[in-house]
Amino acid sequence: AWFAQPKGMPSWLYAFFRDTIQPLLFQKQAGKLLGLGPTLTELDKLLRPQTFGKSGSFWIYPPEPVLALEGQQFHPPSLYQPRVFLRLPHFFVSCLKCPRCHAALEKNGALCPRRIIDVDSCFYIVAWAYYCRHGCKSYFHGWSEQFLRSLPAYLRLAFPAILSRKSGLSRNLLMMMRVGNQHKMGPSGVRAMLHEMHTHCFNVLLLQYLESRERERESRPPGPSTQATLHNVACSNTIPAFGDFGDPERYAGFVPSVSYITTMLNKAIERDEADADQHTSCLAPDQADLDDSFKVCALSRLQIHASAYSTTQIVKHIANEDGVPLFAALWTCMTSRFIRAQALTLTKSQEERIGPLVGIAASAKRVRFR
Repeated sequence: AWFAQPKGMPSWLYAFFRDTIQPLLFQKQAGKLLGLGPTLTELDKLLRPQTFGKSGSFWIYPPEPVLALEGQQFHPPSLYQPRVFLRLPHFFVSCLKCPRCHAALEKNGALCPRRIIDVDSCFYIVAWAYYCRHGCKSYFHGWSEQFLRSLPAYLRLAFPAILSRKSGLSRNLLMMMRVGNQHKMGPSGVRAMLHEMHTHCFNVLLLQYLESRERERESRPPGPSTQATLHNVACSNTIPAFGDFGDPERYAGFVPSVSYITTMLNKAIERDEADADQHTSCLAPDQADLDDSFKVCALSRLQIHASAYSTTQIVKHIANEDGVPLFAALWTCMTSRFIRAQALTLTKSQEERIGPLVGIAASAKRVRFR
């Protein structure tokens, strides 16, 4: 294939990428390679339907197990095959711009597939790397945050996952985790749920495989001198073993750890911090309560099992100069549900509160609250 086989990737999966995915990435026509070239060309437009299939989807789906088993194809790797998401934005943008210097980007080879954990299974993302040859000489992966922000919004929103350094979680799973976190379902409960759903998906495939084999055996006409003994049943047309959920050379099932789930949930919440603040600022203020706190509280991202966040007391002396604190208190303005403004104050004078209060009034006027 176009990448070296990773240590934890089964041989059947590596062969799947080599035999099925690679021809879609490196198509040739008139002696030209689709994977080369800095911008979208007429040749790319011609070959794009072949890459994304007749349905026009970014996804490559595995064969339906029922159809494969109906033809008595007892080949377990054909049932193991994951979904694959082809991340190829150069088909939809006439010229990809460098996020740093805005020069034209060129394709720089396909990347090793990235495994993404979904609700009941895992899928893989295949993308290209890009190189700014005529500008800042920077390299970008097709799934990097900096590169994704440079794409049009409709392409950026089609990306199905939030990535970590080597893996990632699907957006559907993260949305479910956030709702569960709001209803007192912590990371340990999420992991138990994922383990149950992933193993259930595996068990359904295993049951289909065994039931199809039994149906095929029962439908075979008996021979004239065949005696239905246990030895004959066990030795006739032995099929390959399906394997276990965690077998690294077969199904290779995977469920992330509690600490990983916590880290990814924190990351997803922090990504939406600006939008959440904007949403809060657009809400109609029903009342305003002012408070001076002399013990500053902060949210500390601790990887614990009980919840995604933990509120911890930290020293009130945030900034010291020769042991003397610079700020005396944390001033807070709250409505009945949300914090609308905060400011670190040097004294108890009301003059230091004027700026945040004017900001709240300007925000209410901007969205036409009365």
